[in-house]
Amino acid sequence: MKRTLSVWLLTSVILAALSLLAPPTFAQDREVRGKVSEENGSPLPGVSVLIKGTQRGTTTNAEGDFQMQAPDAAVLVFSYVGYQSQEVKVGNQTSLTVSLVPES
Repeated sequence: MKRTLSVWLLTSVILAALSLLAPPTFAQDREVRGKVSEENGSPLPGVSVLIKGTQRGTTTNAEGDFQMQAPDAAVLVFSYVGYQSQEVKVGNQTSLTVSLVPES
């Protein structure tokens, strides 16, 4: 009984020490909100907003507004038919304003 308790205690201490040394393997998501518009300021509904390299994303509503969860290191890709795609790094921002430029 004592030996089992000692092994369990030793294992627990080793696992706790290793967890302190290991870097975090996932980033904390934050809520990001924003507005997407044309160059003239008119809101763009239906713009695709994706986290680069993933399938996670959303679309803008009728007023060009969006909200989603994204990690600090994320790059958001904004795309809409007839407009140039734009990439924006989230960083510590929680509110974004994006203006899309028409393709020439």
